[in-house]
Amino acid sequence: MTTVSVIGAGAWGTALAQVIADQGKDTIIWTRDNTLAREINATHVNESYLPSIALNHRINATSDLEIAMRGEVILMVTPAQYMRGILANAQIFTRPEHKFVLCSKGIELKSGKMMSEVAAETLPDGTPIAILSGPNFAHEIAAGKPAATTLACPDEDIATLLQEALTSTHFRPYITNDLIGAQVAGALKNVIAIACGAAKGMDMGESARASLVTRGLAEIARLGHAMGAQYETFLGLSGVGDMILTCSSEKSRNFSLGYELGSGKNIANILASRRNVTEGVHTAEAALMLAKRYNVEMPISQAVHKCVNQGVALDEAMHEMLNRPVGHEL
Repeated sequence: MTTVSVIGAGAWGTALAQVIADQGKDTIIWTRDNTLAREINATHVNESYLPSIALNHRINATSDLEIAMRGEVILMVTPAQYMRGILANAQIFTRPEHKFVLCSKGIELKSGKMMSEVAAETLPDGTPIAILSGPNFAHEIAAGKPAATTLACPDEDIATLLQEALTSTHFRPYITNDLIGAQVAGALKNVIAIACGAAKGMDMGESARASLVTRGLAEIARLGHAMGAQYETFLGLSGVGDMILTCSSEKSRNFSLGYELGSGKNIANILASRRNVTEGVHTAEAALMLAKRYNVEMPISQAVHKCVNQGVALDEAMHEMLNRPVGHEL
Protein backbone atom coordinates (compact mmCIF):
# COMPACT_ATOMS: atom_id res chain seq x y z
CA MET A 1 0.00 0.00 0.00
CA THR A 2 1.70 3.17 -1.19
CA THR A 3 -1.08 5.77 -1.27
CA VAL A 4 -3.67 6.72 1.36
CA SER A 5 -6.42 9.29 0.89
CA VAL A 6 -7.77 11.65 3.54
CA ILE A 7 -11.14 13.28 2.85
CA GLY A 8 -11.30 16.45 4.92
CA ALA A 9 -8.51 18.99 5.48
CA GLY A 10 -9.46 20.27 8.90
CA ALA A 11 -7.12 19.92 11.87
CA TRP A 12 -7.77 16.20 12.44
CA GLY A 13 -7.66 15.27 8.76
CA THR A 14 -4.39 17.15 8.34
CA ALA A 15 -2.92 15.49 11.42
CA LEU A 16 -3.80 12.02 10.13
CA ALA A 17 -2.33 12.87 6.73
CA GLN A 18 0.87 13.88 8.51
CA VAL A 19 1.01 10.57 10.42
CA ILE A 20 0.66 8.58 7.20
CA ALA A 21 3.06 10.70 5.13
CA ASP A 22 5.70 10.46 7.85
CA GLN A 23 5.67 6.68 7.29
CA GLY A 24 6.81 7.25 3.71
CA LYS A 25 3.41 6.84 2.05
CA ASP A 26 2.09 9.23 -0.57
CA THR A 27 -0.91 10.94 0.98
CA ILE A 28 -3.71 12.77 -0.80
CA ILE A 29 -5.81 15.18 1.27
CA TRP A 30 -9.09 16.55 -0.06
CA THR A 31 -10.70 19.88 0.73
CA ARG A 32 -13.67 21.47 -0.99
CA ASP A 33 -11.74 24.78 -0.75
CA ASN A 34 -9.49 25.04 -3.82
CA THR A 35 -7.65 28.02 -2.31
CA LEU A 36 -6.73 25.98 0.77
CA ALA A 37 -5.54 23.10 -1.44
CA ARG A 38 -3.25 25.44 -3.37
CA GLU A 39 -1.91 26.97 -0.15
CA ILE A 40 -1.09 23.56 1.34
CA ASN A 41 0.75 22.49 -1.80
CA ALA A 42 2.65 25.76 -2.09
CA THR A 43 3.63 26.30 1.57
CA HIS A 44 3.33 22.80 3.11
CA VAL A 45 1.35 24.35 5.96
CA ASN A 46 -2.38 24.26 6.67
CA GLU A 47 -2.51 27.83 7.92
CA SER A 48 -6.26 27.72 8.54
CA TYR A 49 -6.33 24.70 10.86
CA LEU A 50 -2.78 23.71 11.94
CA PRO A 51 -0.74 26.88 11.41
CA SER A 52 2.29 25.84 13.47
CA ILE A 53 2.93 22.46 11.78
CA ALA A 54 5.29 21.99 8.83
CA LEU A 55 3.65 19.31 6.69
CA ASN A 56 5.44 16.39 5.07
CA HIS A 57 6.14 16.96 1.37
CA ARG A 58 4.46 13.62 0.57
CA ILE A 59 1.09 15.28 1.33
CA ASN A 60 -0.64 16.49 -1.82
CA ALA A 61 -3.85 18.53 -1.44
CA THR A 62 -6.65 18.62 -4.00
CA SER A 63 -10.20 19.87 -4.33
CA ASP A 64 -10.95 17.22 -6.98
CA LEU A 65 -12.72 14.31 -5.27
CA GLU A 66 -11.95 11.87 -8.10
CA ILE A 67 -8.22 12.52 -7.66
CA ALA A 68 -8.60 12.25 -3.88
CA MET A 69 -10.09 8.76 -4.19
CA ARG A 70 -6.95 7.24 -5.73
CA GLY A 71 -5.74 5.72 -2.45
CA GLU A 72 -6.66 2.19 -1.41
CA VAL A 73 -7.50 3.30 2.14
CA ILE A 74 -9.89 6.26 2.44
CA LEU A 75 -9.95 8.15 5.74
CA MET A 76 -13.21 10.10 6.09
CA VAL A 77 -12.54 13.09 8.33
CA THR A 78 -15.43 15.41 7.48
CA PRO A 79 -17.89 16.79 10.07
CA ALA A 80 -20.50 14.18 10.93
CA GLN A 81 -23.44 16.18 9.60
CA TYR A 82 -21.78 16.37 6.15
CA MET A 83 -20.67 12.74 6.01
CA ARG A 84 -23.63 11.39 4.04
CA GLY A 85 -23.41 14.03 1.31
CA ILE A 86 -19.68 13.65 0.79
CA LEU A 87 -19.90 9.85 0.78
CA ALA A 88 -22.67 10.10 -1.81
CA ASN A 89 -20.36 12.17 -4.01
CA ALA A 90 -17.49 9.73 -3.42
CA GLN A 91 -19.62 6.70 -4.17
CA ILE A 92 -19.22 6.99 -7.95
CA PHE A 93 -15.42 6.85 -7.56
CA THR A 94 -15.42 3.92 -5.10
CA ARG A 95 -13.59 0.80 -6.26
CA PRO A 96 -13.78 -2.80 -4.94
CA GLU A 97 -10.34 -2.50 -3.29
CA HIS A 98 -11.30 0.61 -1.29
CA LYS A 99 -11.45 0.40 2.49
CA PHE A 100 -13.08 3.26 4.38
CA VAL A 101 -12.02 4.41 7.84
CA LEU A 102 -14.54 6.80 9.41
CA CYS A 103 -12.75 9.26 11.69
CA SER A 104 -15.57 11.70 12.53
CA LYS A 105 -17.12 11.51 15.99
CA GLY A 106 -20.81 12.24 15.74
CA ILE A 107 -24.34 11.06 15.07
CA GLU A 108 -26.41 12.10 12.05
CA LEU A 109 -28.95 14.51 13.47
CA LYS A 110 -31.77 14.02 10.97
CA SER A 111 -31.75 10.22 11.30
CA GLY A 112 -30.09 9.43 14.64
CA LYS A 113 -27.75 7.04 12.80
CA MET A 114 -24.12 6.22 13.49
CA MET A 115 -21.52 7.10 10.86
CA SER A 116 -21.10 3.39 10.03
CA GLU A 117 -24.82 3.15 9.26
CA VAL A 118 -24.63 6.27 7.09
CA ALA A 119 -21.68 4.79 5.18
CA ALA A 120 -23.36 1.41 4.75
CA GLU A 121 -26.43 3.10 3.28
CA THR A 122 -24.39 5.32 0.95
CA LEU A 123 -21.44 3.28 -0.31
CA PRO A 124 -21.63 0.22 -2.60
CA ASP A 125 -22.74 -2.98 -0.86
CA GLY A 126 -19.90 -4.83 0.80
CA THR A 127 -17.51 -1.86 1.03
CA PRO A 128 -15.32 -2.47 4.12
CA ILE A 129 -15.92 0.09 6.89
CA ALA A 130 -13.87 0.75 10.03
CA ILE A 131 -13.97 3.37 12.79
CA LEU A 132 -11.03 5.33 14.22
CA SER A 133 -11.76 6.92 17.60
CA GLY A 134 -9.66 7.71 20.63
CA PRO A 135 -8.01 10.30 22.90
CA ASN A 136 -6.24 12.30 20.21
CA PHE A 137 -5.72 16.06 19.89
CA ALA A 138 -4.91 16.94 16.29
CA HIS A 139 -2.06 19.37 16.98
CA GLU A 140 -0.29 16.84 19.22
CA ILE A 141 -0.62 14.00 16.71
CA ALA A 142 0.58 16.22 13.86
CA ALA A 143 3.58 17.26 15.95
CA GLY A 144 4.59 13.60 16.40
CA LYS A 145 3.73 13.30 20.09
CA PRO A 146 2.86 9.75 21.21
CA ALA A 147 -0.75 8.61 21.34
CA ALA A 148 -2.93 5.53 21.03
CA THR A 149 -6.40 5.10 19.56
CA THR A 150 -9.12 2.54 18.86
CA LEU A 151 -9.55 0.99 15.41
CA ALA A 152 -12.92 -0.78 15.24
CA CYS A 153 -13.61 -3.20 12.39
CA PRO A 154 -15.70 -6.39 12.29
CA ASP A 155 -13.31 -8.12 9.87
CA GLU A 156 -10.08 -9.17 11.60
CA ASP A 157 -8.04 -9.40 8.38
CA ILE A 158 -9.08 -5.95 7.19
CA ALA A 159 -8.55 -4.57 10.69
CA THR A 160 -4.98 -5.89 10.69
CA LEU A 161 -4.29 -4.42 7.25
CA LEU A 162 -5.62 -1.02 8.34
CA GLN A 163 -3.68 -1.19 11.59
CA GLU A 164 -0.47 -1.72 9.64
CA ALA A 165 -1.34 1.19 7.32
CA LEU A 166 -1.96 3.62 10.21
CA THR A 167 0.59 2.57 12.82
CA SER A 168 3.69 4.66 13.33
CA THR A 169 6.28 4.99 16.08
CA HIS A 170 4.14 7.62 17.78
CA PHE A 171 0.61 6.63 16.74
CA ARG A 172 -0.68 3.24 17.88
CA PRO A 173 -4.16 1.96 16.84
CA TYR A 174 -5.55 -0.94 18.91
CA ILE A 175 -8.11 -3.24 17.27
CA THR A 176 -11.65 -4.02 18.44
CA ASN A 177 -14.63 -5.51 16.62
CA ASP A 178 -17.12 -3.25 18.46
CA LEU A 179 -18.16 -0.72 15.81
CA ILE A 180 -21.15 0.56 17.79
CA GLY A 181 -19.33 0.97 21.10
CA ALA A 182 -16.44 2.92 19.59
CA GLN A 183 -18.86 5.29 17.85
CA VAL A 184 -21.22 5.83 20.77
CA ALA A 185 -18.31 6.52 23.11
CA GLY A 186 -16.53 8.82 20.67
CA ALA A 187 -19.61 10.85 19.82
CA LEU A 188 -21.28 11.21 23.19
CA LYS A 189 -18.19 12.06 25.18
CA ASN A 190 -18.36 15.44 23.39
CA VAL A 191 -21.68 16.11 25.11
CA ILE A 192 -20.25 15.29 28.53
CA ALA A 193 -17.24 17.50 27.77
CA ILE A 194 -19.60 20.46 27.29
CA ALA A 195 -21.09 19.75 30.72
CA CYS A 196 -17.62 19.53 32.27
CA GLY A 197 -16.56 22.79 30.67
CA ALA A 198 -19.72 24.47 31.93
CA ALA A 199 -19.01 23.21 35.45
CA LYS A 200 -15.54 24.75 35.29
CA GLY A 201 -16.90 28.01 33.91
CA MET A 202 -19.40 28.14 36.80
CA ASP A 203 -16.58 27.39 39.29
CA MET A 204 -18.32 24.27 40.57
CA GLY A 205 -15.01 22.59 41.46
CA GLU A 206 -13.02 19.54 40.42
CA SER A 207 -15.24 17.17 42.42
CA ALA A 208 -18.20 18.19 40.27
CA ARG A 209 -16.19 17.63 37.08
CA ALA A 210 -15.06 14.17 38.23
CA SER A 211 -18.67 13.28 39.06
CA LEU A 212 -19.86 14.47 35.64
CA VAL A 213 -17.18 12.41 33.88
CA THR A 214 -18.07 9.27 35.83
CA ARG A 215 -21.84 9.57 35.64
CA GLY A 216 -21.55 10.72 32.04
CA LEU A 217 -19.62 7.60 31.11
CA ALA A 218 -22.28 5.52 32.89
CA GLU A 219 -25.11 6.98 30.81
CA ILE A 220 -23.11 6.63 27.60
CA ALA A 221 -22.39 2.97 28.38
CA ARG A 222 -26.09 2.35 29.17
CA LEU A 223 -27.09 3.67 25.78
CA GLY A 224 -24.28 1.84 23.99
CA HIS A 225 -25.17 -1.47 25.62
CA ALA A 226 -28.84 -1.01 24.67
CA MET A 227 -27.69 -0.51 21.07
CA GLY A 228 -25.61 -3.70 21.12
CA ALA A 229 -22.18 -2.41 22.20
CA GLN A 230 -19.81 -4.24 24.54
CA TYR A 231 -19.40 -2.74 28.02
CA GLU A 232 -15.63 -3.35 27.83
CA THR A 233 -15.30 -0.86 24.99
CA PHE A 234 -16.24 1.97 27.33
CA LEU A 235 -13.26 1.10 29.54
CA GLY A 236 -10.86 1.43 26.60
CA LEU A 237 -9.25 4.19 24.56
CA SER A 238 -12.44 5.28 22.80
CA GLY A 239 -14.28 5.32 26.14
CA VAL A 240 -12.45 6.25 29.33
CA GLY A 241 -9.39 7.40 27.37
CA ASP A 242 -11.27 9.91 25.26
CA MET A 243 -13.36 11.06 28.24
CA ILE A 244 -10.23 11.84 30.28
CA LEU A 245 -8.78 13.91 27.46
CA THR A 246 -11.84 15.76 26.24
CA CYS A 247 -13.43 16.46 29.61
CA SER A 248 -10.37 18.02 31.22
CA SER A 249 -8.70 20.32 28.70
CA GLU A 250 -9.59 23.71 27.28
CA LYS A 251 -7.86 22.54 24.08
CA SER A 252 -11.03 20.51 23.53
CA ARG A 253 -13.55 22.43 21.40
CA ASN A 254 -16.43 20.94 23.37
CA PHE A 255 -14.94 21.59 26.82
CA SER A 256 -14.03 25.16 25.83
CA LEU A 257 -17.56 25.77 24.51
CA GLY A 258 -18.97 24.60 27.83
CA TYR A 259 -16.50 26.79 29.69
CA GLU A 260 -17.56 29.86 27.72
CA LEU A 261 -21.20 28.97 28.34
CA GLY A 262 -20.54 28.55 32.07
CA SER A 263 -18.73 31.88 32.11
CA GLY A 264 -21.91 33.62 30.99
CA LYS A 265 -21.52 33.84 27.22
CA ASN A 266 -24.46 33.31 24.86
CA ILE A 267 -24.44 30.02 22.92
CA ALA A 268 -25.25 31.72 19.60
CA ASN A 269 -22.32 34.11 20.00
CA ILE A 270 -19.98 31.29 20.97
CA LEU A 271 -20.84 29.26 17.88
CA ALA A 272 -20.69 32.30 15.59
CA SER A 273 -17.12 33.01 16.70
CA ARG A 274 -15.86 29.51 15.82
CA ARG A 275 -14.38 28.28 12.55
CA ASN A 276 -14.33 24.61 13.55
CA VAL A 277 -17.44 22.50 14.12
CA THR A 278 -18.21 21.72 17.78
CA GLU A 279 -19.79 18.28 17.32
CA GLY A 280 -21.23 18.01 20.84
CA VAL A 281 -23.91 20.61 20.08
CA HIS A 282 -25.49 18.46 17.36
CA THR A 283 -24.72 15.22 19.19
CA ALA A 284 -26.62 16.35 22.30
CA GLU A 285 -29.84 16.48 20.29
CA ALA A 286 -29.12 13.20 18.52
CA ALA A 287 -28.30 11.53 21.86
CA LEU A 288 -31.73 12.40 23.21
CA MET A 289 -33.34 10.92 20.08
CA LEU A 290 -31.47 7.67 20.72
CA ALA A 291 -32.19 7.73 24.46
CA LYS A 292 -35.91 7.93 23.71
CA ARG A 293 -35.66 5.22 21.03
CA TYR A 294 -33.87 2.79 23.39
CA ASN A 295 -35.65 3.89 26.60
CA VAL A 296 -32.43 4.94 28.36
CA GLU A 297 -32.16 7.78 30.89
CA MET A 298 -29.42 10.31 30.04
CA PRO A 299 -29.82 13.26 32.44
CA ILE A 300 -26.48 14.95 31.73
CA SER A 301 -26.97 14.79 27.97
CA GLN A 302 -30.50 16.08 28.45
CA ALA A 303 -29.27 19.07 30.47
CA VAL A 304 -26.65 19.91 27.83
CA HIS A 305 -29.23 19.63 25.05
CA LYS A 306 -31.58 22.02 26.83
CA CYS A 307 -28.82 24.61 27.19
CA VAL A 308 -27.21 24.48 23.75
CA ASN A 309 -30.24 23.69 21.58
CA GLN A 310 -33.34 24.87 23.45
CA GLY A 311 -32.19 28.10 25.08
CA VAL A 312 -32.71 26.95 28.67
CA ALA A 313 -30.59 28.89 31.19
CA LEU A 314 -27.57 26.96 32.44
CA ASP A 315 -28.46 27.53 36.11
CA GLU A 316 -31.95 26.15 35.52
CA ALA A 317 -30.70 23.03 33.72
CA MET A 318 -28.08 22.36 36.40
CA HIS A 319 -30.62 22.85 39.19
CA GLU A 320 -33.01 20.40 37.55
CA MET A 321 -30.29 17.79 37.07
CA LEU A 322 -28.91 18.11 40.60
CA ASN A 323 -32.38 17.72 42.11
CA ARG A 324 -33.09 14.40 40.45
CA PRO A 325 -33.68 11.50 42.87
CA VAL A 326 -30.47 9.63 43.77
CA GLY A 327 -30.36 5.86 43.35
CA HIS A 328 -28.02 2.88 42.99
CA GLU A 329 -24.70 3.50 41.24
CA LEU A 330 -24.93 0.42 39.01
